[in-house]
Amino acid sequence: MMPLTVARRDFSRLFRSSQGVLALFLALVGGNGLLLFLLRRAEGTAESFASLLGLTVSFGMPLLAAAAASRGFTRDRESGMMRLMFSTPVRARTWVLGKAFASWWLQCLYLIAMGVCGWILARWGLPAGAELPGMWEGYLFAGVMLVLQALLWAGVGTLVSLLTFGAAAAAFLTLLICAIVPPCFAWATAAVFPELQTQWAWLPMQEAVYDSAGGIFDLRLAVGCLSFAAVMLYAAGFLFDALRVCGRER
Repeated sequence: MMPLTVARRDFSRLFRSSQGVLALFLALVGGNGLLLFLLRRAEGTAESFASLLGLTVSFGMPLLAAAAASRGFTRDRESGMMRLMFSTPVRARTWVLGKAFASWWLQCLYLIAMGVCGWILARWGLPAGAELPGMWEGYLFAGVMLVLQALLWAGVGTLVSLLTFGAAAAAFLTLLICAIVPPCFAWATAAVFPELQTQWAWLPMQEAVYDSAGGIFDLRLAVGCLSFAAVMLYAAGFLFDALRVCGRER
């Protein structure tokens, strides 16, 4: 069995579940409301549409990662599927990558949907004659940064779903980590390296997307997202193997 096979199955189940549909709906409603608010406030300014759209999307991705975490290994444990997974010869990384890819795909689907909704809002939601500047490089850089951040949140949610005992606990802990760890890491980094201090220390991930849309792509943060995602997935695979050896689901 390949990771993509597991990912397709889990994504289908996640997309059809109440958690996945509700999280996607809330993220789209909240994201479009925030984007419309920012668009109206940006009238007559030099704010680019790519910056506002990327900033909006970055707030909704952790919500979808939390929804995926509540359905990942947590649901398999509750249904007894974990016991069957432990008894198969399928490698741990196959299960882990499959769960992570399902979460990642859901967040990328949200990114695409917000892009379409944003285009509609920018075209018909603004007063006649109002325009927002923007370059295709901004959309590209912001999109790459968002995709990498989505992979990081997917890795966090996958690991959390292996560690927690219930769907609510998995969702809450994933949201908590996504909200608290990046600012704490930014503050700690700025304390050691003052030259790396950011303007939005309390929202470093959102600032990275905002700056990327403006043409300032933070390569260090992009590599950091990819590296930490790999660490999260490796830790999840190691934990899965440990639980398999112990013959325990918890």
